[in-house]
Amino acid sequence: QKLLDAVKDLTDEQLHFSPLSKGNHIAFTIWHCVRTEDLVIGLMLQKKTPVWNEEGWDEKLGLDSRAQGTGMSDEDAAAVRIKDLPAFLQYMENTYSATNAYLNGLKEEDLDEVRDMPMMGSRSLRETIGGTLVQHGIGHLSEIWYTKGLQGLQGSPV
Repeated sequence: QKLLDAVKDLTDEQLHFSPLSKGNHIAFTIWHCVRTEDLVIGLMLQKKTPVWNEEGWDEKLGLDSRAQGTGMSDEDAAAVRIKDLPAFLQYMENTYSATNAYLNGLKEEDLDEVRDMPMMGSRSLRETIGGTLVQHGIGHLSEIWYTKGLQGLQGSPV
């Protein structure tokens, strides 16, 4: 919810502002963050088609069907554009709903299950979920707040 709140009122210019014309803009950061959650929780942990593809958000938003940002060149990251923020916010909400449904179905003992995760190695569900939803999400939320602050906008609400 904090990620959604951090971007929901941004203009196109604010969303695509690049710090020092070199850093990632907020649109890339939020796209990458939500796509990562969708891929890790949906595809990797549940073996389900990601919300991104299942609901056709790649086509609706005119963005790559497979990419999620990791390993992208600076030029490719800068080229990611969110042209329809309300639609992207709906994708975010749908992804969060899918994640919450999965998490609500887990039992405490499920979290200790170790799986071999592509590009992540062998990790427990607790480590995978915590790393994706908490560490990764908070890191990028901080990045978004910082980029908003560079634009004279309020970053962190505290």
